Amino acid sequence: MEALESGEASLREHFDLEPVSSSKFARVYRLSGQQQSVTTLYFKQYIARSTLDVIKHLVRASRARRAFEAAKMLTENGFEVPAVVAMGECRCGLFDKANFLVTLEIRGAKPIYKFVPDRLENLSQEQLRQKRDMIRAFGRTVGRMHAKGIFHGDLRLGNVLAKQGKNGWRFFFLDNERTRRFYRLPPWLRLKNLVQINMFRDGVTQTDRMRFLRSYMQENGSMVSKQKALIQKIIAKTDWRLENKDKYFV
Repeated sequence: MEALESGEASLREHFDLEPVSSSKFARVYRLSGQQQSVTTLYFKQYIARSTLDVIKHLVRASRARRAFEAAKMLTENGFEVPAVVAMGECRCGLFDKANFLVTLEIRGAKPIYKFVPDRLENLSQEQLRQKRDMIRAFGRTVGRMHAKGIFHGDLRLGNVLAKQGKNGWRFFFLDNERTRRFYRLPPWLRLKNLVQINMFRDGVTQTDRMRFLRSYMQENGSMVSKQKALIQKIIAKTDWRLENKDKYFV
């Protein structure tokens, strides 16, 4: 903790700092120990998006604090996130509020899309079974999340880590500062999450997408009668997003 509070120069005395690709509104480092006994951490500093964003955060919780609270909420509801080691805020001036989050690395996990083969030709039966099991498990997990009224703020597949354990697939959710729980999940937010997932194209067949949706519906019985309409909305919104992806964020 002393190293974290002292800044980058002190961090480099204790860790190897590796920049991690992120949005232009965050600065992320992977902090790997220079000794075997030192745990690997991820350090994320949040950067203001605009002057308006700075003004909003004079009265609103910082992104780091919101990410911390959302991680706690997800954990309490049975979902997994990287363990939070530290959350920091510092008023550096009248308007400047620096804030950061430090989390533990999840060993053996990687972004979920990396478990999906780029090509479907010549896959073994075991590889096909593994992919299909993962898709079903992810469908059930997202289904449970929505059934509990939880909207994930950015459910693109780069923000979900996956890991296969003895008892099946485990999923860890990242970038949680915009994740919220509602008494009843608004339909437009349900659709937004499902479109974010559906935006992934490589190595996923239409049959795979139906596998995901069937598993999702197992956790959302009230949506079964609306399934056809929901599918049509997902397809239409996904097509629109793909056509305009250079203009808009998902």
